This record gives sequence, structure tokens and C-alpha cells, in this order.
Amino acid sequence: MKIKLLTSFIFLMLLFSACGKSATQSANQTEKSEASGGKSEGAANQTNANLSENKSENFEANKTKSVQTNQPKTLREFFNLLPPKYFTLEGCEPQKDKNCEKARAEYIKTFLEVEDTKNGFWKSGCDGAQTCLTFALFKRPDAGYIVHILTEFEMGEDSYFLEYKDGKWSDIGAGIIPEYSAKNTYVPPQKGTTVEVFKKNFPEPEYSERGAKIYDLQWKDGKFQRQK
Repeated sequence: MKIKLLTSFIFLMLLFSACGKSATQSANQTEKSEASGGKSEGAANQTNANLSENKSENFEANKTKSVQTNQPKTLREFFNLLPPKYFTLEGCEPQKDKNCEKARAEYIKTFLEVEDTKNGFWKSGCDGAQTCLTFALFKRPDAGYIVHILTEFEMGEDSYFLEYKDGKWSDIGAGIIPEYSAKNTYVPPQKGTTVEVFKKNFPEPEYSERGAKIYDLQWKDGKFQRQK
């Protein structure tokens, strides 16, 4: 009888021990599974974050590329964008002719004299009502352009140094030309990079002829320099 009870007691102890080990192993496996799941979730989140960041970078790159692609680079492209503020195009009716496209085409057909794409020089004539237009392109080190314009009309002439950026024109002459003055006439070069500077004849508003030449400007190393 005693042996039988002892045997039963030993059997119960072994059974309790086996159950304890099984519970421990199950808990350990659960912890490992949770840890592994956490790592997988973290990795997934990081991957999603990286994908989102890459999409954002690609979007910005494509946006920048698009803006750069839309920047004019040729004589015709700049001419087609010139606003009336700097060049008056007679015969244009903006309500019927978007961006004066028909009027610009007619102007080219009638008045264009020189279109030197190699040297970036344009010259077109005029009549009693229509303004004459001469302009040259100066390429900047950053691949942008300075558009140097001379307009001649019945009672005078005006010259500008313009920049086209982000869809807008800016008059930047005062910021890039040494001793810049609106009372001077700056003549675009047909060849080379030398701008001739003349004095306008005043007093205003009377205008007769172009005054005497006062100095030259040389485009060198991405900027204009006065020649002594």
C-alpha cells in the first residue's frame, strides 16, 4: 500500500513538472513571437517611411525639372514671351489673340531682319507705328539668361536688361550694370560680348538723336565690366 501511494506521489510530481516546463516554453515562444512581430512591424513602418520620402524627393525633383524645362532658351522663345511693358506690338488684340500669337507671327514675317541663333542676336525693323526691336542673350554660369533689349520708336529709344524666372520678367539693369542709368542707351552686340553705351539726348520729353558714345561694357566671367 505504501509503495503504491509513493508511486502515485512520484507520478503526480513528474506530471506537475512537465506541465510547468510546457507553460514556460509556451510563454517564451509567445514573447519571441511578439518581439518578432514588433520587429516586422517596425521594419514595415520604416520601409513605408522610406518609400514616402523617396516619393516626396522624386516629386520635388520632377517639379524642379519641369520648371527648368519651361524656361525659355532661344531667341524665338524669349520673343514670344516679351510683355507689352518692354515691347509694344501693334495690331495685337489680347481678347481675340491669346499672348498676341498671331500678331507676333505677323511681326516676324513683316519685320524680322536678323535672327542669329549662334550668337544669340535678334534685330527686327519697324514703321511709323510699330516699334523696332533689337535684343541679345547673355548666358549666365548657372545656365540662366540675361535678355538685353533695345526698342526704338518715333520719339526715342529705351534699353533694358531683363531676367525671366518662374514665369515673371524682372528689370535687373540697376543691379548688374556698373554706373547704370536710364538716361543711357545700351546697344546689344550683334557679335561678341561688348555692349556700347551712349548718352541719350535730353532734356525730356524732347528727343532728337542718340548722343555720343561714353564707354563699353564687356560681358566676362558671368558679369558686365566697364572697359576703361
